[in-house]
Amino acid sequence: MYLEKEDVSIYYEVRGRGTPLILIHGVIVDADLYTKAAELLARYYQVITYDRRGNSRSTFKPNTKTTEEDAPRPFEMEDQAQDLLALMDALHIDDAYIVGQSAGAMIGQYFLQEYPEKVRHLIMYEPAIMGFLDDMPNVHEWTTQMKELIGRHKFNSALLQFAQKIAPSDTRSPQKSIEETYREMGNHQYALTQEFPELVSYHPDIKKTKKHKDRITLAMGEKSDDPVYMNGLARFANALETDILFYPGFHNLPFDLPREFAINVLGTLMLFGE
Repeated sequence: MYLEKEDVSIYYEVRGRGTPLILIHGVIVDADLYTKAAELLARYYQVITYDRRGNSRSTFKPNTKTTEEDAPRPFEMEDQAQDLLALMDALHIDDAYIVGQSAGAMIGQYFLQEYPEKVRHLIMYEPAIMGFLDDMPNVHEWTTQMKELIGRHKFNSALLQFAQKIAPSDTRSPQKSIEETYREMGNHQYALTQEFPELVSYHPDIKKTKKHKDRITLAMGEKSDDPVYMNGLARFANALETDILFYPGFHNLPFDLPREFAINVLGTLMLFGE
Protein backbone atom coordinates (compact mmCIF):
# COMPACT_ATOMS: atom_id res chain seq x y z
CA MET A 1 0.00 0.00 0.00
CA TYR A 2 1.07 3.58 -0.59
CA LEU A 3 0.52 6.85 1.23
CA GLU A 4 0.62 9.71 -1.27
CA LYS A 5 2.18 12.94 -0.04
CA GLU A 6 2.99 16.06 -2.01
CA ASP A 7 6.67 15.19 -2.44
CA VAL A 8 6.89 11.42 -1.92
CA SER A 9 4.98 8.15 -2.11
CA ILE A 10 5.43 6.18 1.12
CA TYR A 11 5.22 2.40 0.81
CA TYR A 12 3.84 0.64 3.89
CA GLU A 13 2.52 -2.70 5.12
CA VAL A 14 0.03 -3.47 7.90
CA ARG A 15 -0.24 -6.80 9.68
CA GLY A 16 -2.48 -7.97 12.52
CA ARG A 17 -4.83 -6.17 14.86
CA GLY A 18 -4.63 -4.52 18.24
CA THR A 19 -2.42 -1.83 19.68
CA PRO A 20 -0.32 -0.26 16.90
CA LEU A 21 3.39 -1.11 16.76
CA ILE A 22 5.48 0.79 14.21
CA LEU A 23 8.88 -0.55 13.14
CA ILE A 24 11.38 1.92 11.61
CA HIS A 25 14.39 0.71 9.61
CA GLY A 26 17.86 2.22 9.35
CA VAL A 27 19.92 3.27 6.30
CA ILE A 28 20.26 1.30 3.05
CA VAL A 29 17.74 -1.38 4.11
CA ASP A 30 13.95 -1.08 3.95
CA ALA A 31 10.78 -2.42 5.58
CA ASP A 32 11.78 -5.99 4.73
CA LEU A 33 14.35 -5.79 7.52
CA TYR A 34 11.39 -6.63 9.76
CA THR A 35 9.28 -8.94 7.57
CA LYS A 36 9.58 -12.16 9.57
CA ALA A 37 9.67 -10.42 12.94
CA ALA A 38 6.59 -8.38 11.96
CA GLU A 39 4.69 -11.54 11.08
CA LEU A 40 5.38 -12.92 14.55
CA LEU A 41 4.58 -9.67 16.35
CA ALA A 42 1.33 -9.33 14.38
CA ARG A 43 -0.12 -12.06 16.61
CA TYR A 44 -0.18 -9.47 19.40
CA TYR A 45 -0.19 -6.03 17.74
CA GLN A 46 -1.20 -4.17 14.63
CA VAL A 47 2.26 -4.00 13.10
CA ILE A 48 3.15 -1.25 10.62
CA THR A 49 6.34 -1.31 8.59
CA TYR A 50 7.28 1.16 5.87
CA ASP A 51 10.09 2.19 3.55
CA ARG A 52 11.39 5.56 4.69
CA ARG A 53 11.36 8.32 2.08
CA GLY A 54 14.02 7.93 -0.59
CA ASN A 55 14.48 4.24 0.17
CA SER A 56 13.35 1.33 -2.03
CA ARG A 57 9.63 1.65 -2.81
CA SER A 58 9.14 5.09 -1.18
CA THR A 59 10.12 7.27 -4.10
CA PHE A 60 10.29 11.02 -4.48
CA LYS A 61 7.97 12.66 -6.98
CA PRO A 62 9.62 14.33 -10.00
CA ASN A 63 8.57 17.89 -9.14
CA THR A 64 10.33 17.70 -5.75
CA LYS A 65 13.87 17.16 -7.05
CA THR A 66 16.50 19.74 -6.19
CA THR A 67 18.20 21.87 -8.84
CA GLU A 68 20.91 19.23 -9.15
CA GLU A 69 19.87 16.69 -11.77
CA ASP A 70 18.15 13.63 -10.32
CA ALA A 71 19.04 14.61 -6.72
CA PRO A 72 16.34 14.14 -4.06
CA ARG A 73 15.73 16.75 -1.41
CA PRO A 74 18.16 16.60 1.54
CA PHE A 75 17.50 14.37 4.54
CA GLU A 76 15.85 16.11 7.49
CA MET A 77 14.58 14.63 10.74
CA GLU A 78 11.39 16.68 10.61
CA ASP A 79 10.52 15.22 7.20
CA GLN A 80 10.91 11.75 8.70
CA ALA A 81 8.64 12.72 11.59
CA GLN A 82 6.02 14.23 9.27
CA ASP A 83 5.97 11.04 7.21
CA LEU A 84 5.33 9.05 10.38
CA LEU A 85 2.60 11.45 11.49
CA ALA A 86 0.93 11.26 8.07
CA LEU A 87 1.05 7.47 8.12
CA MET A 88 -0.49 7.37 11.60
CA ASP A 89 -3.21 9.78 10.53
CA ALA A 90 -3.99 7.72 7.42
CA LEU A 91 -4.37 4.61 9.58
CA HIS A 92 -6.36 6.49 12.26
CA ILE A 93 -3.70 5.84 14.91
CA ASP A 94 -3.62 8.25 17.85
CA ASP A 95 -0.51 6.78 19.47
CA ALA A 96 1.68 3.73 19.02
CA TYR A 97 4.56 1.66 20.27
CA ILE A 98 7.62 2.45 18.17
CA VAL A 99 10.70 0.32 17.57
CA GLY A 100 13.64 1.69 15.63
CA GLN A 101 16.93 0.09 14.63
CA SER A 102 20.11 2.13 13.99
CA ALA A 103 19.07 5.34 12.18
CA GLY A 104 15.46 4.26 12.66
CA ALA A 105 16.03 4.46 16.41
CA MET A 106 17.22 8.05 16.07
CA ILE A 107 14.15 8.92 14.01
CA GLY A 108 12.03 7.35 16.74
CA GLN A 109 13.89 9.42 19.33
CA TYR A 110 13.31 12.63 17.39
CA PHE A 111 9.64 11.73 17.00
CA LEU A 112 9.28 11.19 20.75
CA GLN A 113 11.23 14.37 21.44
CA GLU A 114 8.90 16.48 19.28
CA TYR A 115 5.60 14.55 19.47
CA PRO A 116 5.58 12.74 22.82
CA GLU A 117 1.79 12.39 22.88
CA LYS A 118 2.05 10.06 19.85
CA VAL A 119 4.40 7.53 21.48
CA ARG A 120 3.33 4.90 23.99
CA HIS A 121 6.83 3.46 24.34
CA LEU A 122 9.99 3.63 22.25
CA ILE A 123 12.55 0.85 21.85
CA MET A 124 15.83 2.18 20.47
CA TYR A 125 17.85 -0.79 19.24
CA GLU A 126 21.50 0.13 18.63
CA PRO A 127 20.79 3.78 17.79
CA ALA A 128 23.35 5.47 15.57
CA ILE A 129 24.18 8.30 17.99
CA MET A 130 27.38 9.28 16.22
CA GLY A 131 26.80 12.98 16.80
CA PHE A 132 27.49 12.26 20.47
CA LEU A 133 30.96 11.02 19.56
CA ASP A 134 32.34 13.82 17.42
CA ASP A 135 34.94 14.55 20.10
CA MET A 136 36.44 11.05 19.79
CA PRO A 137 39.43 11.07 17.40
CA ASN A 138 38.79 7.61 15.90
CA VAL A 139 35.12 8.38 15.20
CA HIS A 140 35.93 11.81 13.80
CA GLU A 141 38.59 10.30 11.53
CA TRP A 142 36.18 7.65 10.27
CA THR A 143 33.35 10.08 9.53
CA THR A 144 35.81 12.44 7.80
CA GLN A 145 37.10 9.62 5.60
CA MET A 146 33.54 8.59 4.79
CA LYS A 147 32.57 12.13 3.79
CA GLU A 148 35.68 12.45 1.61
CA LEU A 149 34.88 9.21 -0.23
CA ILE A 150 31.25 10.25 -0.67
CA GLY A 151 32.29 13.68 -1.91
CA ARG A 152 34.50 12.02 -4.56
CA HIS A 153 31.62 9.68 -5.51
CA LYS A 154 33.62 6.65 -4.37
CA PHE A 155 30.41 5.02 -3.24
CA ASN A 156 31.60 1.42 -3.30
CA SER A 157 34.60 2.26 -1.10
CA ALA A 158 32.41 4.30 1.25
CA LEU A 159 29.88 1.49 1.45
CA LEU A 160 32.61 -1.02 2.28
CA GLN A 161 33.92 1.21 5.09
CA PHE A 162 30.38 1.74 6.33
CA ALA A 163 29.58 -1.98 6.38
CA GLN A 164 32.81 -2.90 8.14
CA LYS A 165 32.27 -0.28 10.83
CA ILE A 166 28.52 -0.40 11.34
CA ALA A 167 27.10 -3.83 10.61
CA PRO A 168 29.23 -6.93 11.22
CA SER A 169 27.70 -10.02 9.68
CA ASP A 170 26.03 -12.76 11.67
CA THR A 171 26.69 -16.28 10.40
CA ARG A 172 23.14 -17.18 11.45
CA SER A 173 21.59 -14.61 9.13
CA PRO A 174 19.38 -15.90 6.29
CA GLN A 175 20.27 -15.06 2.71
CA LYS A 176 18.47 -12.07 1.24
CA SER A 177 16.39 -12.52 -1.87
CA ILE A 178 17.68 -11.19 -5.19
CA GLU A 179 14.79 -8.70 -5.28
CA GLU A 180 15.65 -7.33 -1.83
CA THR A 181 19.34 -7.16 -2.66
CA TYR A 182 18.68 -5.11 -5.79
CA ARG A 183 16.34 -2.78 -3.90
CA GLU A 184 18.98 -2.12 -1.28
CA MET A 185 21.59 -1.48 -3.98
CA GLY A 186 19.32 1.27 -5.24
CA ASN A 187 19.42 2.88 -1.78
CA HIS A 188 23.20 3.17 -1.56
CA GLN A 189 23.68 6.58 -3.13
CA TYR A 190 20.80 8.24 -1.26
CA ALA A 191 21.92 6.73 2.04
CA LEU A 192 25.51 7.87 1.59
CA THR A 193 24.96 11.32 0.08
CA GLN A 194 21.84 12.44 1.96
CA GLU A 195 21.24 10.38 5.10
CA PHE A 196 24.74 9.62 6.40
CA PRO A 197 26.08 13.21 6.59
CA GLU A 198 23.06 14.42 8.54
CA LEU A 199 22.82 11.43 10.86
CA VAL A 200 26.47 11.59 11.95
CA SER A 201 25.99 15.19 13.06
CA TYR A 202 22.58 14.77 14.71
CA HIS A 203 22.40 15.63 18.43
CA PRO A 204 19.29 14.59 20.37
CA ASP A 205 17.66 17.20 22.57
CA ILE A 206 18.50 15.62 25.90
CA LYS A 207 16.37 18.02 27.94
CA LYS A 208 13.22 17.20 25.95
CA THR A 209 13.97 13.50 25.71
CA LYS A 210 14.77 13.08 29.39
CA LYS A 211 11.25 14.17 30.29
CA HIS A 212 10.02 10.95 28.68
CA LYS A 213 12.81 8.55 29.62
CA ASP A 214 10.32 6.23 31.35
CA ARG A 215 8.91 5.53 27.90
CA ILE A 216 12.27 4.68 26.36
CA THR A 217 14.13 1.36 26.31
CA LEU A 218 17.71 1.47 25.07
CA ALA A 219 18.80 -1.88 23.68
CA MET A 220 21.99 -3.29 22.22
CA GLY A 221 23.06 -6.62 20.75
CA GLU A 222 25.15 -8.62 23.17
CA LYS A 223 27.55 -9.56 20.37
CA SER A 224 28.01 -6.00 19.13
CA ASP A 225 31.34 -4.68 20.30
CA ASP A 226 32.01 -1.76 17.96
CA PRO A 227 32.96 1.34 19.98
CA VAL A 228 30.76 3.61 17.84
CA TYR A 229 27.61 1.97 19.15
CA MET A 230 28.87 1.04 22.59
CA ASN A 231 30.23 4.51 23.42
CA GLY A 232 27.41 6.43 21.78
CA LEU A 233 24.73 4.41 23.52
CA ALA A 234 26.59 4.52 26.84
CA ARG A 235 26.82 8.31 26.67
CA PHE A 236 23.16 8.61 25.73
CA ALA A 237 22.10 6.30 28.56
CA ASN A 238 24.22 8.26 31.00
CA ALA A 239 22.69 11.55 29.83
CA LEU A 240 19.18 10.14 30.29
CA GLU A 241 20.17 8.44 33.57
CA THR A 242 18.83 5.10 32.39
CA ASP A 243 20.11 1.59 31.67
CA ILE A 244 20.82 -0.44 28.55
CA LEU A 245 18.98 -3.69 27.85
CA PHE A 246 20.86 -6.40 25.95
CA TYR A 247 19.29 -8.42 23.14
CA PRO A 248 21.01 -11.38 21.43
CA GLY A 249 22.98 -10.99 18.21
CA PHE A 250 24.43 -8.14 16.21
CA HIS A 251 23.34 -4.85 14.69
CA ASN A 252 20.98 -6.36 12.11
CA LEU A 253 19.22 -8.55 14.67
CA PRO A 254 15.68 -7.96 13.27
CA PHE A 255 16.71 -9.67 10.03
CA ASP A 256 19.36 -12.06 11.33
CA LEU A 257 17.30 -13.58 14.14
CA PRO A 258 13.69 -12.40 13.68
CA ARG A 259 12.23 -14.82 16.22
CA GLU A 260 14.64 -13.74 18.94
CA PHE A 261 14.09 -10.08 18.05
CA ALA A 262 10.30 -10.49 18.21
CA ILE A 263 10.51 -12.27 21.55
CA ASN A 264 12.66 -9.51 23.02
CA VAL A 265 10.42 -6.73 21.69
CA LEU A 266 7.35 -8.50 23.02
CA GLY A 267 8.95 -9.03 26.42
CA THR A 268 10.19 -5.45 26.62
CA LEU A 269 6.78 -4.01 25.86
CA MET A 270 5.05 -6.35 28.29
CA LEU A 271 7.42 -5.30 31.07
CA PHE A 272 7.87 -1.60 30.33
CA GLY A 273 5.40 -0.56 27.66
CA GLU A 274 2.22 -0.14 29.66
